[in-house]
Amino acid sequence: MRNQLAVQLIVSITLLIALAEGVTGYITVRTQERQLLGHMVLGADQLARSITSATWHAMLADDRQAASEMMRTIATKQGVDWIRIFNKEGRIMFSTRPEAGRMVDKNAEACFVCHARERPLVRVDVPSRARTFRDGAGHRRLGLITPIYNEPACSAAPCHAHPAGVTILGILDVGLDLASVDAELATLKLRAAGMLLAELVLVSGFLALFVRRFVHRPIQQLIEGTRAVSAMDLDRPIEITSSREMVELAGSFNLMRERLQLALAEINASRQQLETRVRERTAQLETAQRRLIHADRLASLGQLAASVAHEINNPLSGVLTLSALMQRILGADGIPRERIPEFRAYLQEVAGETARAGRIVNRGTSETGVTAR
Repeated sequence: MRNQLAVQLIVSITLLIALAEGVTGYITVRTQERQLLGHMVLGADQLARSITSATWHAMLADDRQAASEMMRTIATKQGVDWIRIFNKEGRIMFSTRPEAGRMVDKNAEACFVCHARERPLVRVDVPSRARTFRDGAGHRRLGLITPIYNEPACSAAPCHAHPAGVTILGILDVGLDLASVDAELATLKLRAAGMLLAELVLVSGFLALFVRRFVHRPIQQLIEGTRAVSAMDLDRPIEITSSREMVELAGSFNLMRERLQLALAEINASRQQLETRVRERTAQLETAQRRLIHADRLASLGQLAASVAHEINNPLSGVLTLSALMQRILGADGIPRERIPEFRAYLQEVAGETARAGRIVNRGTSETGVTAR
C-alpha cells in the first residue's frame, strides 16, 4: 500500500503538518518558558528587594542576628532555595546553607556578569543578573544577584561606617527552585503533544476521507476504464463528479474511448469489405482456373484429333482401297468361287488396318491424358 498515490499523499501531508505543528509547538513552549522565567526573575528581584528592605534597619544597626533570622525565615518559604550574602572580595558572609566563610570564585557564573571586565560593573539590569543552571541532582535552579549599595545612611552610621567612595558593600544572592516552572512546562509540552496528536488524527482522518472521495475512487474508476478498454469493452463510460479536473480527465478518456470504438467499427467494416472482395476474387480465380483447365483440355483434344486424324488417314485409305477391290470382286451373284481366297485376304487386311486405326487412337489418348468420350 505504500506505493499507492493516496497513501503517499496522506503520509506526506500528515508529516508536513506534523513538522509545522511541531515547530509551532516548540516555539510556543520556548516562548512560554521565557515568559515564565521572566516572571520568576521579576519575582526573584522583588524578593531580593523585599529582603534588603526588611533587613535594612537590622544591617544599619549592625544587628546581624536579626538580619540572619529574617533571611532564614524568608528562605523557608516555598520556592526559595537559598539566600546568601558575600562581600565585594567574594567571601560568603551569610548563607542559609552551610557555606558561610567560604570564598567564591569571581570568574564563576554568579560573579562573571559584573567581573567580566577589568573594572567591575556597578549598575546591571535585572535579566543580566539572573542565571539558570542544574544542580547535582539534575534540578533546575534560578539564581539572582542583587548589589547592596552603600547608601548615605550606611556611610554616615557611627557603628560601622563605610567610606563614601565605596559604591557596593556586598551582593545578595537569592536562589529559587524552578520545579514548579518545569512542572508547568512539562504540562504545557504534554498538552502541546496531545493537541498535536489529536490534530494529526483529525487531519489524517479528514485527509483519508477526502483523498478516498476525490482522488482514490476516481483513479480506481479510471483504472477500471483502462482495463475495460484493454479488454476491448468499449461500451462502458466513466462517470466522475468529484472535481473539475477529474471530470475533464474522465471526459477526455470517454472521448478517446468513443473515438477508439468508432475506429474499431471502421476497421471491422473495412475487414468485412476486404473479406468480401477476397471471396469474390477467389471465386473469379476459381472460375478462370476452371476455364483454363477446360481450354487446356480442348487444346489437348484438338491436338489429339489432329494427330489421330493424320495417323489414322493411312489405315483408312487402305481400308477404302481394299473395300473398293472387294466391291469389284463381289458380283451380282456373290463372290466367285475362284476369288474367295482373294476376297478373304482383302478382308483380313481390312481387319488389320482397322485394328491399326484403333491402336493409333488408344496411343494418342494415353499420351495426352484425355479420355475420349
